[in-house]
Amino acid sequence: MKRRGVTVKLFAITSSFFLLLYTIIMLGQLLFFEQFYQSKKLGDLEKKLKVFADHYVSKQWDEESMANEVSLFISRNKAQIAIVSPDGKVKVDNPFGIVIRNDAGEKVKISLSLFPDAYRKDLINANLQRGDRIEAEGVFEEGIPQTLFYPLVIRKEGSKDIGSLKASGTAEPLTQISGEITGMLIPAPNQWNSRQGILFLVIKDWFPLSEARKANLESGKVIEEEWVEPWSGVRSLVVIQPAMRDGHVSELIIASTSLQQISEANDALRLFYVYIGIGGFALILLLSLVFSKIVSKPLLSLNRSALRMAKLDFSVKSPIMRNDEIGSLAKSLNTMAEKLDTTLKELQQANDQLRAEMEQKQRMELIQKEFVSNVSHELKTPLSIVKSFAEGLKDGVGENKHDRYVEVILDETEKMEDLVRDMLELTKLESKTIKLKKGYFFVSELMEEIVDKLLHHFNEKDLRVVTILANEEALFADQVKIEQVLFNILMNAIRHARVGSEITVRIEGNEKRDLCVSIENEGEHIPAEQLEHVWDRFYRIERSRNRKTGGTGLGLAIVKHIVELHEGTYGVRNTERGVTFTFELPCHLHEN
Repeated sequence: MKRRGVTVKLFAITSSFFLLLYTIIMLGQLLFFEQFYQSKKLGDLEKKLKVFADHYVSKQWDEESMANEVSLFISRNKAQIAIVSPDGKVKVDNPFGIVIRNDAGEKVKISLSLFPDAYRKDLINANLQRGDRIEAEGVFEEGIPQTLFYPLVIRKEGSKDIGSLKASGTAEPLTQISGEITGMLIPAPNQWNSRQGILFLVIKDWFPLSEARKANLESGKVIEEEWVEPWSGVRSLVVIQPAMRDGHVSELIIASTSLQQISEANDALRLFYVYIGIGGFALILLLSLVFSKIVSKPLLSLNRSALRMAKLDFSVKSPIMRNDEIGSLAKSLNTMAEKLDTTLKELQQANDQLRAEMEQKQRMELIQKEFVSNVSHELKTPLSIVKSFAEGLKDGVGENKHDRYVEVILDETEKMEDLVRDMLELTKLESKTIKLKKGYFFVSELMEEIVDKLLHHFNEKDLRVVTILANEEALFADQVKIEQVLFNILMNAIRHARVGSEITVRIEGNEKRDLCVSIENEGEHIPAEQLEHVWDRFYRIERSRNRKTGGTGLGLAIVKHIVELHEGTYGVRNTERGVTFTFELPCHLHEN
């Protein structure tokens, strides 16, 4: 019931408002619009004509400047203009025309002020240029010097006639002139207006001036009058601005603009508002319906938000922002939803964190089990060997085997020592507690030292080392750790290299000023599915962990962690000859 009352009130207010507004607009249109528009147009034209007259008197324009200023006035004000002497003789009409030099060497201006509007397209298409010779047929205006000519037809050799004598209707004798074009100003389509002819009719009708008009102009006053063309009834607004020099009227500046357009526009607007009135009734009904929807829309929105909250979806927010009871309810609902949503998210995060910790714990348990299993496997064989050979010594083996037994025990003990040392090193690296001691050094020099240390291993398998350098820069890194990286990769290459083959070491700098080191050995390829696992600890390609291949199974895992500590990248790939291990380090890291 309450909702229906609001709808009725809104309907009454809306209909009253629009009816009142429409009535005011119609009365203003019917009673005042035409007078207002005419008054505004007259005021604007009077102001601009006064400015033009002041500039005309003070700046003493030459012929070209005068033409430009008159052209601008016509374009900006949609009005025609002429400058006449106090007795009505035209000194300057509109600037559009063609200046020719006749055979006698005299300049004659062919004015386009009265040239028929129907032939303007032909005139533009004729593409007249300076230097062209043309012939014109028309009249010299009575009382105007023989240098101003009004054509009825213009001819150019090789082109069709522009204009026509048939439609002229003039009883005056026609004159033919010809000559070479020395200058011209052709109006643009928006500047061409046949009303210039009406302006000349005004001049003929008003001059000589009446005594009253003459007295007003001599006192510096502006004449503003409406003039109606006798045979067509077209209404025009005429403004005469006196140009004063030394306190006397030297010239009169006359401007004319049409009032017919105002009347036509006013008539069209009256009919337009009739249609607006018909559509206004339908619009009132539509707006009333829209307004009722606007009232019910926030309530429906709040109801939808409450339903979603009932389903534990607290991320919803009501978009209602109002300073009334509905707005207050929406704010309270949003606040409650935010708090419930925050609480629910905190619980979810706690559950996710607990789940992640449980999964991490399970992973660590699996890693520990795998680590213990791997360590047990690695230590089982050497311990068994040491035990069996120690028992042999205890039982008193032959004197000739005594030294051999001792040698085996020492060898296995050294392997176990290497394993324990690598395990401790890997544990430190994985804990991220190692502080790098960085400095500048050249990897190529470090590689030479490592090759010298491993010379015995190279000779055992008759291996050759080829080092290739390109754009090497000094590396800022922990030299001891990088030496361990190079040593481990090189030892891995030696173990898997084919006897009598070649190991290629490439040390190259790239455009990003990174240093890329690759070590390639000739030998068997690593199965594609195992490439990504070679960096895992205790991982060997030989699943049987054949001890003849040597190594603790931790070397490449140590390489991986050292390179990561230096913010570098590493990789392994099969090549045509064998396998290539690479790592890439930035040459200029910031010192920690």
